[in-house]
Amino acid sequence: MKKSNNAFTLVELLVVVAIIALLVSILLPSLGRAKDLTRETICLTRLGGQMRAVFMYATDNNDFIPTGPEDPLSSTFPYPGMPADPCRQFATNRLWIGMLKTYDGCGLLIKSRALSAEFFFCPGDDSSDPDEELAKLRDQGGEDAYGSYLYRQLDQAGSSRLGNLGNNDDGVPVWALLMDLNSEMPGQPTRRNHSGRRVNIGFADAHASGFDNSENTFTLRAEDVMNPFSRIDEILKYADSL
Repeated sequence: MKKSNNAFTLVELLVVVAIIALLVSILLPSLGRAKDLTRETICLTRLGGQMRAVFMYATDNNDFIPTGPEDPLSSTFPYPGMPADPCRQFATNRLWIGMLKTYDGCGLLIKSRALSAEFFFCPGDDSSDPDEELAKLRDQGGEDAYGSYLYRQLDQAGSSRLGNLGNNDDGVPVWALLMDLNSEMPGQPTRRNHSGRRVNIGFADAHASGFDNSENTFTLRAEDVMNPFSRIDEILKYADSL
């Protein structure tokens, strides 16, 4: 009786391997994009949570939004060229001022609203901030701690009351308060949320939305290194128009 041979031939095996390799090459980008979308969604949820916390903070504080201390920026961030204006006048991602042992900007929400420190770090942040800065924030020592999001405070705002933040320098009502921070400026570590492709923005009515940033509309670029404050003002004013 003749034995049947059910084994794969070498050619058949190579064909199967080639098909599997093709399927993997097709699926991997999709899986990578799915992970990116998940991070963007978590980021949007965290940013929206911060905006609701800002709204609740204002409700408990005569409509005033959280802002940093009145100490000059030059005294808490002592580098050449720093303005001698109050810290609260400038948009910042700083959450803790080590020199003063106090919270800055949105960092006030950690104490006043018992908001988790992780909320201030984007899951798509490609810098070391989610590890190093989170540790500093929890330590509350003598080092400043910075988060993933840029908080407006009173930058380009005529008032600190949430119900009437005034108009920016272009005469447009202040609308955007919080957003992903992306920077490509030389002389400091490059930091991007969502690879710089997308940016989530929180608005004064406590909602948050995502926007395209493929053209670096909301990014601190290399050419902005000499005047980052001016560039931040541009970004804020553009966000107000959305």
